[in-house]
Amino acid sequence: MKTPLILIASIFLFLTSCSESKPVKFERDGVSITSPTGWGITDEENIDDLGYYLSVEKDGFDSSGIITITWVNGEMDINEWVDIYKEELVNNIIYKNSKLNFKSIVEGSFNDINSTSLKFTASILGLDHEGDIHFFYEGDKTFAILIQQATEDNAANKPGFDLIEKSFSVE
Repeated sequence: MKTPLILIASIFLFLTSCSESKPVKFERDGVSITSPTGWGITDEENIDDLGYYLSVEKDGFDSSGIITITWVNGEMDINEWVDIYKEELVNNIIYKNSKLNFKSIVEGSFNDINSTSLKFTASILGLDHEGDIHFFYEGDKTFAILIQQATEDNAANKPGFDLIEKSFSVE
């Protein structure tokens, strides 16, 4: 009699632990975003009081959507930061053997903020990925916002990416 009760309790715990993340509003140093339902803040770090790093990912074992927001307090030369960011990705273990390919730098925008934009492609664990990194000044900060996903997840990730982008603000 105890076995069915333990089994039912285990199934209940498993099902409730697999529920989607609820929307969360992130606010720090005048920067705010909302992570939508089904997305969660997975990492954040104060960078020695010189800036901040935030990572928001789509829930699920088979999901690929990720957006990272990094800022440096004050102004930093955008071209220099593009070079530093590219070098960090090239040397990152995830991208090391991914056939990481950067496209040409173009003018772009993130939530109606003019940006310097860098698109890239990679093959991570044999799955084609695409990404875009936006670099810009806003307020008294210099931002780098990386958006990445498996190419096949583009349609599934678009609503989440759009909500995060539209909710982005800097005081």
